[in-house]
Amino acid sequence: MDIVIIGSGNVAHCFSHRLQLNGHQIRQVISRNREHARELAEQLNTPYSDDLLDIDMNADVYLIAIQDDAIPAVNQELRLGKRIVAHTAGAVPLDAIRNISVNTGVIYPLQSLRREMREVEKIPLLLEAANEMTLRRLGALAEALSEQVVTADSEKRLQLHLAAVLSNNFTNHLIARCEDYCEKRGLDFGLLRPILHETFQRIERNDARQVQTGPAYRNDVTTLELHRGQLKDNPDLLQLYEVLSNDIRQFYDVERKAP
Repeated sequence: MDIVIIGSGNVAHCFSHRLQLNGHQIRQVISRNREHARELAEQLNTPYSDDLLDIDMNADVYLIAIQDDAIPAVNQELRLGKRIVAHTAGAVPLDAIRNISVNTGVIYPLQSLRREMREVEKIPLLLEAANEMTLRRLGALAEALSEQVVTADSEKRLQLHLAAVLSNNFTNHLIARCEDYCEKRGLDFGLLRPILHETFQRIERNDARQVQTGPAYRNDVTTLELHRGQLKDNPDLLQLYEVLSNDIRQFYDVERKAP
């Protein structure tokens, strides 16, 4: 298929390179950041522009790979008639691009993409479309990107986006807070890398609930109180510790009491 890429960030880079590698033609790159558009277009050996008015109207599919909060402006500015257009956002509903075309869709990668990534075939893609014809065409495109393509409507996609934030972004933030805690106390954070590695390996092989450990899980009141003492000079981290410890205890108490 002939494709126009609208955007020049991480998703635009990953998708366009993968699609081109699998025989699709990237006809044009459009991005408000002209330098970024030029950079990606040179890699793909294709024209570029920083103005939607210059868009190539002869493509088969138009992929909008931009920041979520920029999609409404494109929905107001761009008119493609019956041409197929899809955005790539997790938390943005399908109808957010309803003014652009009657044939709209979504191809959302359930992954934090980086522009240097080239092997994206294992990344789940969530697919949605306004009609069956568009779903088939976008499905063929998605299959050129990934081996794992799943249809999901806007509500399911939003739920999975939230689940990704909880499991990925929040986990990363907790580790960042731990790094900060160690740094301020002169502790070697590197000593924790083996336990982190083991935890993620266990999660790959088991349900996370089956491998939960720690003082809150065991209801080890003595250790919990010792930890609170260590955090008395850091109220923000103490609050986070309390919230998570309480949630762990309540969650697993329910699990244990379930028939």
